[in-house]
Amino acid sequence: MTPNETAAPDPGCDLVADPEEGSPSLVADAGEERRAMDPWLFFAAMSLACLGLVMVYSASVYTARVRYHDWEYFLGRQSVLFALGTGVMVLTSRLDYRIFRRFAPHLMGIGLMGLLLVLAVGDEVNGARRWIRAPGINIQPSELAKVFLAMFLSAMLARQGERVRRFKAGFLPPLLIASLTMVLVLLEKDLGTTILLGAVTLTALFVAGTRITYVVAAMMLAAPLAWSQIVGVGFRKGRLLDFLSGEQSYQIQQSLIAVGSGGTWGLGLGAGRQKLGFLPENHTDFILASIAEELGLVGVWTVIGLFCLLVWRGLVAARGAPDRFGTYLAVALSALFGFQALINISVVLDVIPAKGITLPFLSYGGSSLLVSMGATGILLSISRRPRPWRISDQRSRAPAAERPARTDRRQRSAEPPRRAWWPWKRAATVTAGPRRNARVARS
Repeated sequence: MTPNETAAPDPGCDLVADPEEGSPSLVADAGEERRAMDPWLFFAAMSLACLGLVMVYSASVYTARVRYHDWEYFLGRQSVLFALGTGVMVLTSRLDYRIFRRFAPHLMGIGLMGLLLVLAVGDEVNGARRWIRAPGINIQPSELAKVFLAMFLSAMLARQGERVRRFKAGFLPPLLIASLTMVLVLLEKDLGTTILLGAVTLTALFVAGTRITYVVAAMMLAAPLAWSQIVGVGFRKGRLLDFLSGEQSYQIQQSLIAVGSGGTWGLGLGAGRQKLGFLPENHTDFILASIAEELGLVGVWTVIGLFCLLVWRGLVAARGAPDRFGTYLAVALSALFGFQALINISVVLDVIPAKGITLPFLSYGGSSLLVSMGATGILLSISRRPRPWRISDQRSRAPAAERPARTDRRQRSAEPPRRAWWPWKRAATVTAGPRRNARVARS
């Protein structure tokens, strides 16, 4: 191997010599320069978060006054979370996203431990055990598990490369990890998030190049399991029967009343009536109904347009990513935003049976907002194609066959001595034999 040659990279990564450091780096092209982060992606995320902050205050004033005797209770908490989320997004966007590839197994382990912990010590709310109460905030581990699973799947699929087309070596391992995560979430009685995780997993596998027959077979296998979870649980079966019979539940009825009352332009910001104790959870899962009532059809289409812009720019970042991990991660996070928004909007408009799933950036909740803005920061990092950091270098994890061969001791002894950094002369070393060296007197 000549000095100008480098070792073979991991699948999806190219090694190019860094002229400043004298060592290879993981970049897409030697002539490719770093770019600024995507302004449209940043605009879409911040617009949704700002709109959510305004609508949380407008939709929650009555509930805050009745429960906590403070009109601005939810506004104050959401404002603090908005500031923290903005900081997390900016900080994450300045990181090298490849660092998440190296620590993806550790983060996935933390996510699984969080899901186990919530089953043991979590608070039960409305029959579901999803939150861990902490000082000043309720932590929802499933929100973190969604992003950690996207990172882990992206890292595993990027590592496997073309082996993903094989069933045992490529398709089955990531599916088993995702299935374990979904089972733990399902034990929290959160079927909506379980379906969301399954959709993101199959999307990542499809984009990575797995056989379409494997994806279809996984969907066919999951369908009867999901059906048994619906008809075998009382409240889920009741929601399904109400949906099929056309007899909406009270919450869905009030949601449709709010949507219909808004008309085209809405009743005006703060002029909604369904928030006066009629529509439950109007500042969390059903905040879109409050937006439709006060901002009308224009407000709803604005929200949908911003989510479309967010997903589109995420896919653009995936297309321009310098390696497979960046592509898979950007696709997974974009699909996560898109599927979650689609499920929430469909529930509010009575297109599908009710599911307890939040609307990213808009619904009240610390875990949802912080995780959503952190995931956006990762997309922004991918979009700007940063130079790789040493801590995120994957060469130490390459297989032995792909690592550069070690120089033989005899070959090293025949090489000329390196120049020391101090100005004084040093004794030179010459080779007198294969195992013995002779020193030359100082000049």
